[in-house]
Amino acid sequence: MSLPPPDPGAATPEAGGEVAGAPPDPAGEIGVGRGGRRLGWPEVVVAAVVYVAIQLVAGIALVAGSGTLPSAPVLLALSGLSAFGAVAVAALVRTRSTAALGVRRVGWRTIGLAVLLGLAVWLVSRVLIVVYVSVTGDLTDPQEALTQFSGPAAAFWVVLLGGLVVPLGEELLFRGVGYGALRRYGVVVATILSSLLFAVAHGLNVVFLAVLVLAVLNAVLYERTRSIWPCFATHATFNLTSFTLLLTL
Repeated sequence: MSLPPPDPGAATPEAGGEVAGAPPDPAGEIGVGRGGRRLGWPEVVVAAVVYVAIQLVAGIALVAGSGTLPSAPVLLALSGLSAFGAVAVAALVRTRSTAALGVRRVGWRTIGLAVLLGLAVWLVSRVLIVVYVSVTGDLTDPQEALTQFSGPAAAFWVVLLGGLVVPLGEELLFRGVGYGALRRYGVVVATILSSLLFAVAHGLNVVFLAVLVLAVLNAVLYERTRSIWPCFATHATFNLTSFTLLLTL
């Protein structure tokens, strides 16, 4: 299975992230927006601070207000809000461009292949979870709270938020901002660091290895297609499969 090649007319970044003999081309270079404005460490730091701040402030406010852990739809809404908020603030630092975040069109064939890859990663993740538990004996999963809901309305919001909204926000954050900013150090460094950040953000628990594999795959997809949409397709497929089985079993 192979993805369609990038647009042959698009600029190709060299090892250092620059295009030899030409100014940066927003249509073909990862992490570059209008006027050649490039994502970098300022965006990563700002995004991280905003992401954590929203999680902490809103989380503490919700717990203090109700005295109990928020419901699954509320937790997912908070996760989506923190991701989109971090991306929005980071984009305002310098680039002010959706192109720098990888918001570029791709063909439906590419999206279809990404969906199949998302299903494949989900299957692999089941094996990784079994291996993790057998080696460590650790069954803790901070995301278990996302399974605590009842009623059709709550189920609808869990699937919508957890299956579509959160994946899009996280891909814009960890691939769009994270990988895009780190890409200047080369593909390998950007893939490793952005993937580890993504996995750690989901916790050192039973899903860590599965999330890490998904992150690495999406880094490769982003590098290959220069678009965030295939990454969103794999991530959404992964989450939707999990939530669908949760509701039906």
